[in-house]
Amino acid sequence: MSQISKFKSILLAGAALTVAACTQGSDIESPGVTNPGTPPTGGGGGGGGGTVSGDTCPSGFAAGANVDRASGPDQVVCDIAGTYLANIALPYKDDDGDGVPVAYRIAGRVNIGEDIGADGSAGNPAVLTIQPGVTLFGESGSDFMVVNRGSRIEADGTEDAPIVFTSRADLEGTQSDPDNAIGEWGGLVILGRAPINRCEGGGTPGMADCENFIEGVTAPEAQYGGGVATDNSGTLRYVRVQYAGFPLSSGNELNGISFGGVGSDTVVDYVQVHNNSDDGIEMFGGTVNLKHIVLTGNDDDSLDTDNGWNGKVQFLVVSQIDGRGDNGFEMSSAGTSVSPATNPTIANFTIVGSTKAADAGNAIRLNSGHIGRFLNGVVQDQDECFRWQDAGNDNATYDGIGVDPTFNSVLFDCGTGGLTIDDPETPAAVASVAADANNSEDTSSITANFQAGAKELPPMATPFAVETLDPFFVEADYLGAFGPEETETNNWATGWTLGLFADPGCPDGTSDTGNTINGTRVCLLTGTLDGDSGAYTEVSLTRGNFFEIDGRVDVGVDIGNDGLEPDGESIVLNIEPGVSIFGNSGSDFLVVNRGSQIFANGTRQNPVVFTSEADLQDAVDPSLRLDSIGEWGGLVILGRAPINRCEGGGTPGAADCENFIEGVTAPEAQYGGGVAGDNSGMLMYTLVKFAGFPLSSGNELNGISFGGVGSGTTVEYVQVHNNSDDGIEMFGGTVDLKHIVLTGNDDDSLDTDNGWNGNAQFVIVKQRDGRGDNGFEMSSAGTAVSPATNPTIANFTIFGTTKMTDPGNAIRINSGHIGRFINGVITDEDECFRWQDAGDGNATYDGLGVDPTFNNSLFDCGTGGLTIDSPETPAAVDSIGADASNTTAVDVNLIDDFINDTAAAGRTAFTDLPTNVDPFFEDVSYIGAVEDQNDDWWDEWSCGLVADDC
Repeated sequence: MSQISKFKSILLAGAALTVAACTQGSDIESPGVTNPGTPPTGGGGGGGGGTVSGDTCPSGFAAGANVDRASGPDQVVCDIAGTYLANIALPYKDDDGDGVPVAYRIAGRVNIGEDIGADGSAGNPAVLTIQPGVTLFGESGSDFMVVNRGSRIEADGTEDAPIVFTSRADLEGTQSDPDNAIGEWGGLVILGRAPINRCEGGGTPGMADCENFIEGVTAPEAQYGGGVATDNSGTLRYVRVQYAGFPLSSGNELNGISFGGVGSDTVVDYVQVHNNSDDGIEMFGGTVNLKHIVLTGNDDDSLDTDNGWNGKVQFLVVSQIDGRGDNGFEMSSAGTSVSPATNPTIANFTIVGSTKAADAGNAIRLNSGHIGRFLNGVVQDQDECFRWQDAGNDNATYDGIGVDPTFNSVLFDCGTGGLTIDDPETPAAVASVAADANNSEDTSSITANFQAGAKELPPMATPFAVETLDPFFVEADYLGAFGPEETETNNWATGWTLGLFADPGCPDGTSDTGNTINGTRVCLLTGTLDGDSGAYTEVSLTRGNFFEIDGRVDVGVDIGNDGLEPDGESIVLNIEPGVSIFGNSGSDFLVVNRGSQIFANGTRQNPVVFTSEADLQDAVDPSLRLDSIGEWGGLVILGRAPINRCEGGGTPGAADCENFIEGVTAPEAQYGGGVAGDNSGMLMYTLVKFAGFPLSSGNELNGISFGGVGSGTTVEYVQVHNNSDDGIEMFGGTVDLKHIVLTGNDDDSLDTDNGWNGNAQFVIVKQRDGRGDNGFEMSSAGTAVSPATNPTIANFTIFGTTKMTDPGNAIRINSGHIGRFINGVITDEDECFRWQDAGDGNATYDGLGVDPTFNNSLFDCGTGGLTIDSPETPAAVDSIGADASNTTAVDVNLIDDFINDTAAAGRTAFTDLPTNVDPFFEDVSYIGAVEDQNDDWWDEWSCGLVADDC
């Protein structure tokens, strides 16, 4: 799988957990940008030097063997043992204030209450209350806790003081390998009287007389199930269960937490199970709901659902550890003919599957009549995402919600086996995903620390409005467990979980400079990212670092126009949301060569930013910042799509037509070929600021240079600001552009030439006072060369330069360039056009596809009128006059120089663009790039449009 390697860095790195971290949470707070998130796992060794904390056990508790801590005083231990038939409270107790409170040992099997039976007529119930910050531990697999039917556990921790269930080895720091420590004590079992569907010894599934014995508990066994759907077994809030699990026999194990017939009045919120030797959480029927759940490093399945569970889940992270783990979800029922089936609803979940080499399991295994509905998820696995065995109604077709497993707005990033394992029911699995067009099979863009990227957010994703399903669900307009406003250091899982978020480090393909900027580590990009003889095929720039471009940095080695260059090397550069990449001079620039890809996965809230060191350091006087340009080189992306200007032979538009990109020398870099659909990756919510570098006249680095880039590439929500040459220059190719902002660029804002035949929609050009040349400069390779440069650009606004001399024009068209321009708003203090040998070069307008064509566009031109005096003035004038919906007679006063005013809003738009022009276009009812002040596609992620905030 193309991005699974980035999760290999999520190793649960060792370092001793102090008891204070396990109890009061003082070391659990996110330590900052350089090392975000939760603490590493335990481990270490040594002794406490013989001193003992001055605490004493609460009244009624016997003292146990102290914990011999790795450092500081030994910890006082209070035993809990046997069966409690009356209420019991475990207070947080740190008498001497040394930060080493008492710990409570679970000694053998501890029963809370005595089973009251399915009908509530027997036994003695009890309530266990655990205060925030308390630690409980076991010493072996025989140490576990059972909360019986009718009793409750009230474990109500806080973010700063979670309640922790762990092992003595963890507290002592004697785990030899904390990353792989499992099975060091038993686990937690909670039993209730809610309905189940698998009955032991008689009974009707789903009825009060259907009971069963919970796995992992014997001598005596413990029962669960009944007819009380709203049964209340207490509260688990801000609770961690770690290093637990114990197998009695195959299929009969203690899980991290086993919920047996637990009812919907039970609260389970902010709960983690970490490194359990069997399943993380297993649901044996019942109706309990779960929210904010973290399952990490568990040795079998992370979430196992069976026996008729009909609860709900929202916000769930599953992260399996390298080399271990089976399924992310294992989901069973009691057979296809048994009702009620196991049928949970799970929303906003992220599964990162196991990377073990053999018997890797699957992200989701569905069997024995399990139904379920899964919404707004991200599923990532190195093997097949599904194993579908007798799921739902066991037909080979997908038969709908409530009958078969149903998926809505789920992104499947599957491995070598594809979506599902080869099985007679493969068609049902495939059809279940295909039934919702908002599901996708694609490489995810979540970060190494699980944060949402561009593909998990609108507009690339269309999340399901889960809040409409049930009041339990809250609005969450994204795929996966974490939203766009959350970061590694500020999200619902920081501050109380263990080992979830990795220190980003400097990733493969980069090196640590040893420097920081504003406390953030700086990693170096230098030379050629060529895979280091097969050591890597991807480089992932992770959030939490800055990345310095040192000189010319090549992504991959050119594979040639035919893709067969023997020394070629294809590399993928992934850039996580919120990452900043910087250079320090015009010689620092990035080249993505043919055959390689860049995925700048920015989001509206966390765009990817290419900028200068001076910008990051705030090293420029604010009074001078408006005119800052040329502080580093720029971004160059090269592909194998057709071009029309050939260097050294070749036929324009054919595969053998290649050229050298401007601004790159020693060696030069080629672009062009015959692959119109070539894919150079994605730029999404990406800013390029203060770049550009002239090698010589006509040979400059632009903000972004696209050379022969194909239509398989995605370019949306991209800004180039204050570039010393052109903002964006298109050298041939077929790539499309959408939601583009070009501000303050020193030459042309958008320069199109060499046969570009793409589309663009929603383009803002705002030139800087006293600087800039043309809004659009549009060239081809001459009137006789085919294919001509011939883009279609819709819904654009050009606010031209105000410089006094040689101000340029809003649109300059020359050398055979054609183009179609729809729904434009063009303002300039001088002539709007400079028309030189445009189209067929005749002095007449000769129609669509022959000459530049304008539809439904407004021209508010300056003192020179529509076009500069030239032999081709009649062609320019006629091109506007050919469509009565164009106008040169309306003055506009754009809001902030780019938002439609009432004059622009009153114009008639060219509509039904997807049908009448190309499916790429969105249908609109207005001209210009921004309809009104409520149209805010440019807001939050861009800069310099309404304020000096770049």
